[in-house]
Amino acid sequence: MKKLLSIVLTVASFIFTAILFVNPLTAQSALKGGGSKIPEDVMKIADKSCMHCHAEPGSPMALMHLDLSNWDKYSPEKQAGKAKDMCKMVTKDKMPPKIFCKNHPDDVPNEKDLKTICDWAQSLQVDKK
Repeated sequence: MKKLLSIVLTVASFIFTAILFVNPLTAQSALKGGGSKIPEDVMKIADKSCMHCHAEPGSPMALMHLDLSNWDKYSPEKQAGKAKDMCKMVTKDKMPPKIFCKNHPDDVPNEKDLKTICDWAQSLQVDKK
């Protein structure tokens, strides 16, 4: 009986250890392949108009709403929602903030930039089942 218990505990320990090693790799692969990268044309706009606040070490309040430096960690559904929110905020003139626009007039997105952001956001919409 003791021998059987010893064998069961050994097998259980082996399985537990294997799960610890395999599971993080699976999680990392899912993160890398789960969402989509921000296209280069959108990233150029974000670099000049958004990253000052919405990327680490940006404004804590801005990062709470959108953290572009951790975009790849968002699920595809969350990426689609965040992209849609980006489109809405820039087209309603709520982003970039007025003070940013005043201090960085050359970095304010133009109409072409807004269309690029919104077209990209639309392409990310996830079908709800």
